[in-house]
Amino acid sequence: MRAEPVAPISRTRHLLRRLRDERGGNVLMVFALALVPLIGLTGLSVDYVRGINYRTHFDRAADAATITAIAAARDYISTNPNNEANPTASALALGKTRGLAAFRVNAGPMLNSMPLTPNLTVTRTGGVVSATATYASNYESPFSRVLGNLTSIAVSGASTSSLTLGSFADFYLLLDTSGSMGFPTSSTAQVAFAKLNPDMADSKGNNCAFACHFSGYKGFNLAKSNNIELRIATVSNAVQALIAKAQSNQTLTNQYRIGLYPFVSFLETAADITTNLGSLTSVNLENYMDIGDSNVPRGSGGTHFENVFSTISSKITAVGDGSTAARPLPFVFLITDGMGNNQYWYNKTGWTGSQAKLLDPSLCKSLKDKGVTVSVLYIPYVPLALPFNTNVGYENVVVNGLIPSVPATLQNCASSGYFRTASSASEIQEALNAMFDQATKKARLVANP
Repeated sequence: MRAEPVAPISRTRHLLRRLRDERGGNVLMVFALALVPLIGLTGLSVDYVRGINYRTHFDRAADAATITAIAAARDYISTNPNNEANPTASALALGKTRGLAAFRVNAGPMLNSMPLTPNLTVTRTGGVVSATATYASNYESPFSRVLGNLTSIAVSGASTSSLTLGSFADFYLLLDTSGSMGFPTSSTAQVAFAKLNPDMADSKGNNCAFACHFSGYKGFNLAKSNNIELRIATVSNAVQALIAKAQSNQTLTNQYRIGLYPFVSFLETAADITTNLGSLTSVNLENYMDIGDSNVPRGSGGTHFENVFSTISSKITAVGDGSTAARPLPFVFLITDGMGNNQYWYNKTGWTGSQAKLLDPSLCKSLKDKGVTVSVLYIPYVPLALPFNTNVGYENVVVNGLIPSVPATLQNCASSGYFRTASSASEIQEALNAMFDQATKKARLVANP
């Protein structure tokens, strides 16, 4: 039997049905068509990860640049305060040079694969030094070319750092070492001490609560041997802690100068104003108490504020804004019980008489008008416990009667907001620390470029 020939139209339809039903060829064609964008997208993912790596690396280099820049500027201002009229310009230029060098070092070999030049600006506004580093570049993306419209990927970043400069400040500590600082610090210790002390015992057997350091009196040595802390020792310990705080808080070389000036009838220099704060650690205020010798510089007898303030004023020759060591911001710390007395003791003629008196605030005004900040720590004159020792009845009655007027007088002496009261050992230490913190905060706020 002979097969009938297939008509051309039918043959065409048959071939189309076979092509429709054949799936294998279609998969290959679709895959071939999709391969190009798949390669491109995979490449973009690789390039994206690569960009993140570049940016992370250069961000670290930018951070190093800004930190190095502000540190270099700070150090230059610290170590060259007197070499130029204004060290800021040189400090900022040095900071920029060293900051850019730090960027290159930290960027390392990666700069070879993606060259770029960072921008670094270093500025000073008041007491704040700031640095900002920026960078921007592109790297070629071979994979992205597959997509036809991307040939490079941008990488950029920025870093900013700043620090607050400390300002240069001078601290003149006026330290009351008169006889009243020979009281025990606590009221309980005062009563206990009076039972031990035979000095000036009256006919009723009431002893003296003063640990007198005059020759022939036993009170001071008794206090020491019985571990009774006197106010003079409490203040001395607090001053040493203050010196240690100043040493640890310095952010500039020779940033703080401190002088220690104990006084009785006159001002004595235990340590003149100095940047060598370590040399002050040997000063013990107990060695500057009234010992009944008019030949020592501090004299003997009553507390004479009029002599103290005129002397310290003559010592303060540098009054500035704290921007350089040559222009320090001066502070006077007055630590006292606020009670004066117009008497003097002279070795040959004895006492000139005794009359308690308050501090004259006009003495402080002359310092404040000069540009000095006066900070006052009031350590109250502890009222003597009953029964009174009749041999020191004047102290018991007259001085105690003036005590209520002391705080207002000392507040008028102090610069506005710079008055504190403290009695116990911990309070005195905390108050001195607060005085220092307040002073250094003011120094930062007023510092100029």
